[in-house]
Amino acid sequence: MSSAATVRPAITCRLEAQPPTSIRFELANGSGSSLWVLKWNTPLEGWKGTVLRVTRDGEELSYQGPMMKRGDPQADAYVEIPAGGKVDATVDLAEVYDVSRPGTYKVEADGDLIDVTSGPAPRPRDQHQPMPLDCGAVTFEVR
Repeated sequence: MSSAATVRPAITCRLEAQPPTSIRFELANGSGSSLWVLKWNTPLEGWKGTVLRVTRDGEELSYQGPMMKRGDPQADAYVEIPAGGKVDATVDLAEVYDVSRPGTYKVEADGDLIDVTSGPAPRPRDQHQPMPLDCGAVTFEVR
């Protein structure tokens, strides 16, 4: 096996709190070529499942939004991130979590990227190459 086949694409992730209750999610491509990322289970597709873990004062909050059942993805389920480029999305936690009570809220990404490829996309589910997603955590206060 060549060493190129074992190199993982350089995707990094970042979360940022946007007052009062929104979170900005960013993926950056640090590799030298375009990558296609399946948007499923990320804020890039909006609220379609539990894409973030949210706690208030250490207690996990229940997700109260839509859930999706899926087959194989279509091309529009992927987003292209050019070499050195970034993509981002902002979601409002108040749409699917009860963030109305005072406290310290902590938000983390929940899960991995389901599929990352240098092409072609889309791919059937049995060919997906997941990638760990470590965005760190952000906190904010509701008073």
